[in-house]
Amino acid sequence: MQSLLRSKSNIVLCVLASIAISMFAIACGSSAEPQTIVEERIVEKEVIKEVEKIVTKEGETVTVEKMVVATPTPVPIPEGGFNTVDLFTIMVTSQGNEIWHHKYSSGENNLWMRLGQVWLVGAGLKDGSLTMDPNTGVASAWEIVDNGLAWEFTIRDGIQFGDGSVLDVEDVDFSSHWNISPESIGVSTVRVAREVTDREITGPDTFKITFADPMAFFGVAASEIDNTSLGTVISKDYWMGLPDGADVEACTPVDWCKKAEAFQANPAPGLPGAYSPVHHLHAEEILYEKNENYFAADRRPYPFDKISLRLVPEISTRVAALRAGAADLIEADNTVVNQITETGGRIQYIEEAVHIWINANGCNRTTDNDGLPIMCSDQKVRYALDYAIDKTKVQALYGGPESFLIMGMHGIGSPSGLGYEQDLNPFPYDPDLARDLMAQAGYPGGEGFNGGRVFPINTWTGAGAPLTVEVSTLVCQMWNKELGINCEVNVGEEVSMKKVQYAGEIAGEYLVRTNENTFDGGRRMNGRYAKEDGYIGYEENISKLIRHANSLIGTQAERHEAYHDALKAIHDLHYDFSPGYLNQPYGIGSRIVSWDPWPLSPYPSALWTVNIQ
Repeated sequence: MQSLLRSKSNIVLCVLASIAISMFAIACGSSAEPQTIVEERIVEKEVIKEVEKIVTKEGETVTVEKMVVATPTPVPIPEGGFNTVDLFTIMVTSQGNEIWHHKYSSGENNLWMRLGQVWLVGAGLKDGSLTMDPNTGVASAWEIVDNGLAWEFTIRDGIQFGDGSVLDVEDVDFSSHWNISPESIGVSTVRVAREVTDREITGPDTFKITFADPMAFFGVAASEIDNTSLGTVISKDYWMGLPDGADVEACTPVDWCKKAEAFQANPAPGLPGAYSPVHHLHAEEILYEKNENYFAADRRPYPFDKISLRLVPEISTRVAALRAGAADLIEADNTVVNQITETGGRIQYIEEAVHIWINANGCNRTTDNDGLPIMCSDQKVRYALDYAIDKTKVQALYGGPESFLIMGMHGIGSPSGLGYEQDLNPFPYDPDLARDLMAQAGYPGGEGFNGGRVFPINTWTGAGAPLTVEVSTLVCQMWNKELGINCEVNVGEEVSMKKVQYAGEIAGEYLVRTNENTFDGGRRMNGRYAKEDGYIGYEENISKLIRHANSLIGTQAERHEAYHDALKAIHDLHYDFSPGYLNQPYGIGSRIVSWDPWPLSPYPSALWTVNIQ
């Protein structure tokens, strides 16, 4: 497998090697002009390989391989269809924690998981909107039973794992106990697991999961629409056949049992997806090969035999690879859109992909963990902080209205989602009103705000969307200018920052982050506001509205109305808010004729819709 990664057609290494040579030459140029001897030149698979010997002034010889991608000859589109290619290369910024046994998976940008998995409930597009699809998931049918407390699924025949064994209801039962556990890493998964009261196989092909309270949103939460691994399935027989170790329930990320380690090392035999991960070089590449036994191949005809998913954090490297033809699809951002289009490249926007989310845990408390007053416990302060932000400046930072829209309510109330109406949009910029509200709260001109201490704004860089540090800095500047608040931006690491956020350890401090938009916000409403331990804030009247929305088994119109009522109450409370959402740009290479990604999905979705020339 290593030979696949180190082959002469390894495109990313080509690009990186070229960059490294340029940097080396610049560094050495100041002391002496190096002598360069080209030893050989080989053309193989449209890759030109040059081996250079660079002789330094001191006489030291350094051998460097440089690979340059030749411009491929366009392949004519066959009459009546498009081509299938051997290798399709995608470059992205990050991939979460890349753990294949999903109890310990917490990555949100989870394309890496989606290529190898099939969700309990499939998804598709209907009239341009995402919807649950009985044709593309593990379950061929489902229904809410037992007075709304349980979901029962009928398991599809004929789905095969990578080792050729057939998926059955035993695998679903096993995976449910493994994935949906209070010991899981994903916070969303833990919140759902705490509500589970029973799981049972109810027939030769039916499985039922029961909750303490109605969860009408569970079908979406366990589906391909959502960003969790709640609905994923692995092979029970493959897992049980792996080397024995500690008790399965006792495995932790720090001390995994031997089965978990073995599954992580070779997950392909136990996964049922369209592709099998045949090699994984952590934080660099995952190489996939097409699963010829994929049950939905007729509905999802992927036009590539292999997919190389490259983790390339540097945007400049991704853009260079796209220009050179070394990448077919790259995660871009609005700082490089012009660089891509001005050189003949193209941009594909994924609609409503992510939103900027500004929140402070614990605004329903009056003091923080140290006993100090929490400023956002006063609704006037919460409103003032939002009114003081000029959303058009955030929009300009992201390139304008094509890519950033001043709409939606921190991902739960997305324009394409359930319950959205115009009255959920961000507050308008009104600095005069903001200053008046701050004065009413007792902090005219910022005097006495936060006890005179610096007001922290926390953030991190990485997955979801770029420029979170720049957005946080812009917010801080506006709060200082309009409200006299002495603030500072603290840049942390994503996983550790999420932990302190969810644990309430930064209560009262604001955090600027990104999050995916979603079609059905019931799971998020439930975890953030409906429970007394909700990590954003609990209010009894809002809890009742959320519980009603989550228990409603009615028409889509009735559910929409119930969701809107709950969302409007949350919006009015304003414990958290958003200046708007982003359409995520992707750079697409010259081989791609067309691609129709899903809305509400920041990762490269619906790759089976890619047409190759």
